[in-house]
Amino acid sequence: MCTIHPKCGACLYSTATYNNIWKTKINTAIKNLKPFVSNNVPIIMHPKDVLHYRKKILLHVKSAIIPPKIGLIQKSDIVNIDLCPLQPEAINKKIDIIKYSLPQYDKFPLQYISFNNETVILVLKDHHSHLARYLDTTKAIFSNVDFPYLYLHLNPSTGNKIFLKSYIYPVYGDLFLKDADGYWYHPLVFQQQIHSLHIESLQIAIDFLKGIDNFLDLYCGIGIASSIAIKYFKNIYGIEHLAISIECAKKNANKARFFVGQVDNRMSALVKKEPDFFENYVMYTNPPRSGMGKQCIKEILKSPPSKIAYLSCNTKSLKNDLMLFNENYNINAIHFFDFFPYTNHIETLVLMSKECR
Repeated sequence: MCTIHPKCGACLYSTATYNNIWKTKINTAIKNLKPFVSNNVPIIMHPKDVLHYRKKILLHVKSAIIPPKIGLIQKSDIVNIDLCPLQPEAINKKIDIIKYSLPQYDKFPLQYISFNNETVILVLKDHHSHLARYLDTTKAIFSNVDFPYLYLHLNPSTGNKIFLKSYIYPVYGDLFLKDADGYWYHPLVFQQQIHSLHIESLQIAIDFLKGIDNFLDLYCGIGIASSIAIKYFKNIYGIEHLAISIECAKKNANKARFFVGQVDNRMSALVKKEPDFFENYVMYTNPPRSGMGKQCIKEILKSPPSKIAYLSCNTKSLKNDLMLFNENYNINAIHFFDFFPYTNHIETLVLMSKECR
């Protein structure tokens, strides 16, 4: 049993069995996608009953008290996260070490801690002109601790916006690292939490899309989809708005071409610049929770792909986007993946092909 629930409220681990949580998620997802779920559309389930998978997490810190509170915000207060069953044991141990190593708040104004795989970013509420002092203090605090990838980020107004752009200062470790699966990443980039399930979903998508030369990877992140697509496609273009993600993508899929910018703007420019590519191509897309949106889909439909594989973390925004694709595409299959076991979140992969008129 979890010792934090129900104060935390971030998961359902202590409220029901895995099978019941999974069934509830599936029912909710199907209800949200009701207009597109029919007897003619195959529905494939991919459950994953696993703990200690959440390798990326942002925690709030209340360091003005001793010992400080480190955890999640609930009802305007911080709930201490001590032994979370969804986090790896290594992160739970690091939280405990940090909690009992911190000096007084006026000497080290820690506001947030960001974990990503093995990396730890300490977010301090102060101006970057004081960096040298904090680097020395941080090294002194953690001199006897095995934190091989430790970074600082200084933001005098952190809270309104946690990070000021995408810079961090290494205390220990490089800015670009390889994870356990051999992919390059940066401590601030997004990665799926369960790598094996993510790769399974990508392989299903690419097996559906393959057969022509041109592959478009929208919201490509660190380029994992593109790195797999290299085996099956001659020309690969990836678009992503975050520059540090693109830097990782170039390392992970060096035979692909990547472009930084908002997807709809970049799409419009690329179609004009590379008309041959867009005459016959397929598309993989994995947008944020807000979905692709009307403007982006409008740009895509000007030069529509023959097939689309759409991975979504929000069935409500997915439904809105499918309504925009509906007149031009048939749904071939819907896959549901449990990328976040013991939570309300579900990942949906929709495979679509262009209607022949």
